[in-house]
Amino acid sequence: MKAIVFANTGDPREVLELRDVAEPTPKAGEVVVEVTARPIHPSDFFFVRGAYRIRPALPQIAGLSGAGKVVNGDPSVGLQRGTRVAFRWPGAWAERVAVPAERTFPLPKDVSDDDGAQLPLNPITAWGLLDMANVMPGDWVGVTAPTSSVAQLVTALAEMRDVHTVPIESASDAALTESVRARTGGKGLTALLDSVGGSLVERLFGAMRPGGTIIAYGTLSNESITLRNATLIYANLSWRGFGVDGWLASVTRDERARMLDVLHAAMRDRRLPLPVRARFALADFQRALRTAEESALGKVFLQ
Repeated sequence: MKAIVFANTGDPREVLELRDVAEPTPKAGEVVVEVTARPIHPSDFFFVRGAYRIRPALPQIAGLSGAGKVVNGDPSVGLQRGTRVAFRWPGAWAERVAVPAERTFPLPKDVSDDDGAQLPLNPITAWGLLDMANVMPGDWVGVTAPTSSVAQLVTALAEMRDVHTVPIESASDAALTESVRARTGGKGLTALLDSVGGSLVERLFGAMRPGGTIIAYGTLSNESITLRNATLIYANLSWRGFGVDGWLASVTRDERARMLDVLHAAMRDRRLPLPVRARFALADFQRALRTAEESALGKVFLQ
């Protein structure tokens, strides 16, 4: 079968190549998925560079998530042949991939492959961030890098919960803390969901309400943050890191089922922003990578 493989970590445009590889053989607890949709995420670039929390086992088939149908696997896991699933597991940029059953998400018939393939990363991340922040109706949540896919999904899900969001563009505003507080009517932020870091976050501690939570989930800036213990202590603030895989492992089966029910319904009703910008065949992956690196809305897919 065809797959996009890298033997060494590095620039994806230099180390990736399309190869013929052996068909996957499912182990106990795994299913083989015939992949039909593969979104290209920023994490895919980090994975190929060896700079992501998931480390490649070289030589490695690229790609961390996708959607398709089950064609083979361990019968004990209860996923029948032909079941449509989304998944998050290394090796998505191949015609078929073996995936642990617990890392799959069965898809209803009325949820498209395009939407379903995005489910395991950005929509679940957005849900998990709001869950970790423990926000309630009427609360205010600050969102950095507000044009990012996750930030837009957070905004959509927050609106469904009657939670207000404050988009925070950059640290260029000389009165950033005051302007954010003004947007909240003086209440301050219950939570700050941050994918940037650095000086931007450092300046936003003063915009938090007492007892608020700062959650870091991205690394757009390499700047360090200077912070005194007193800043956290006197305002009783919490500062946490978020990873989607770790968060998913912490939720109960019932909580996971409820989340998926809500996300599937929102996909059906087109309430989640999941635009697709372009589609490319596996063999045209170089053009797909260049397109994905452009700063424009919508996911680029390998199909």
